[in-house]
Amino acid sequence: MTTPASTASDNPLWTGRPVRDEGGADRFTLFLVAAVLTILVTRAFLHMTGYPQVGGGGLHVAHVLWGGLGMLAAHLMSMLFLGVAVRNAAAVVAGAGFGLFIDEVGKFLTADNNYFYEPVAAIIYAVLVATYAVVRLGVNRRPLSERERLVNAAQRTADGHAGSPTGGEWPTRIREQWRTALADFCQRPLLRRWTAPAIAVFTLFSLGRPLVLLSRDPNLPNVIYATFASTAFVLAVLGLWRSTRGRSATNLFEVALMMELLVVQVFWLLDSEFAGILPVAGTVVLLTVNRRHVTPFASRAVRHRRVHPARGRCW
Repeated sequence: MTTPASTASDNPLWTGRPVRDEGGADRFTLFLVAAVLTILVTRAFLHMTGYPQVGGGGLHVAHVLWGGLGMLAAHLMSMLFLGVAVRNAAAVVAGAGFGLFIDEVGKFLTADNNYFYEPVAAIIYAVLVATYAVVRLGVNRRPLSERERLVNAAQRTADGHAGSPTGGEWPTRIREQWRTALADFCQRPLLRRWTAPAIAVFTLFSLGRPLVLLSRDPNLPNVIYATFASTAFVLAVLGLWRSTRGRSATNLFEVALMMELLVVQVFWLLDSEFAGILPVAGTVVLLTVNRRHVTPFASRAVRHRRVHPARGRCW
C-alpha cells in the first residue's frame, strides 16, 4: 500500500502567506544603491560625452534596452541558480538595469520622446521613494514571525550546500561595518552639537524658494510646497528651541526632515531638475545623524547655569 504524497496543507507551517527573506532588506538596499548610482553615472557620462548615439542608419540603441537586458539577466540568475551569493548579484544587476530603464522615463511620457523633460528628476525620485516606502512600511514594518525564522533557518542550510556558507553574506557585513563606522562618526562632539542648528538652517534654506513661488503664483502645487516647507521649518525651530534647553528634540527633527525628504525635495527636483540631488543628499545626511541621537544644543546661558545649594534651583 502506497503512502499518499504530502501536500502543502499537511505542512503545519503552511499558512498561505509569503515568507519574507531575512536578507531581503539588504538586497533591496543593494538594488536601490545600484539604481541610483547607475542613473547618476549615466547622466554624468552622457553630459561629458555630448550625448552620443549608439547605432547608425536611422537606428538608435537607447540605454533603456540595456536596462531591460539587465533586468532580464537578473531574473534569469534568480530563477536558474541557487545560493544567497547569486541573489545578491541579481539584486545589483537588477538595480543597474532598473536605473538604465527609468533614466529614460522622459521619452515615454512626452510626444516628442524628450529625454530632457524637466520633471524627470522628480519623477525618478518619487518612484524610488515610493518603492522604498512600500518595502519599508508594507513588507518590513514588523519583525519576522516564528514561522518565518524557521523557514529562513532552513534556507540558510540550503544556501550552505549551494556554496560557501558565508560567501554570500557580504551585504550584511558591509551594513554592520557601515553602521559601526557611522556610529563612531556621529559620536564626535562637534558634529553632535551642531547638527541641531544645521537642521534649522537647512529647513530655512529650503523655505525660501517655495515662498517666492507662492508669492508669484498662489496655485495649489505652490501652496502645498510652501505649506510643507514652512511646517518643516517650524518643527525644526521648535526642535532647536528644545535643544537649547538641554532637552531631546530627535522626534521633531525626524518629522521635519521626513517632510523635507518625502515632499519638499520632490518639488525642489521639479524646479531644479538633477541639480536638486544635492539638497536630497544633505537631507539624508542630517536625517542619519539625527537618528544617532543628536546632543542637545545648550545655549551659553544654559551651559553656565548653576544650582544654588540653598534654594535648589538654577540661578
